[in-house]
Amino acid sequence: MHEKPFTEESDEALVTRCRVEAPYAASAFEQLVRRYEPIVYRSCQKYLKDPSDAEEATQDVFLRVFFNIAKFEGRSSFKTWLFRIVVNTCASRYRLRRRLEERHADYVRDIEPLSEQEPSLHRLDLDDGPLSEALDRLSLRDREMLILRHVAELSFQEISVALRLGLSASKMRLYRAETRLR
Repeated sequence: MHEKPFTEESDEALVTRCRVEAPYAASAFEQLVRRYEPIVYRSCQKYLKDPSDAEEATQDVFLRVFFNIAKFEGRSSFKTWLFRIVVNTCASRYRLRRRLEERHADYVRDIEPLSEQEPSLHRLDLDDGPLSEALDRLSLRDREMLILRHVAELSFQEISVALRLGLSASKMRLYRAETRLR
């Protein structure tokens, strides 16, 4: 007797099962999480430069997916939709962290006498290598493009859908981001 090799269910099949199972069973959702959690976490870590922020962002992403999967219309691939959520979640967290850092810096500046102030030694990842430092100096918009293409490995078409850009605009934005990174 010849056994059929195991084949994974497609994302579309899992999404359909999620809609049927939710909220009482989550086996299809768990499969989607197992499939995408490593790449979502790596993408969040590249955006946010902090492992604990990346873990929280990854959890937020999958919570949003769980509660909104019934609204997913399938006009793009599940992966594209997922990374649109990743981009939005990380961008929100990044902006919030920057605002908090600015408020903290203002607070420190206000309470310390000017003569006692020292340059801030706090940076997110000092020892993470030259590429990471260069990536950290880029705008959020450039970092987003590089992460979607080189970490999440999205195609230009998927990037254009995720960022709501034209295909040529996606290619040009990536080209410019890569040029600025160099």
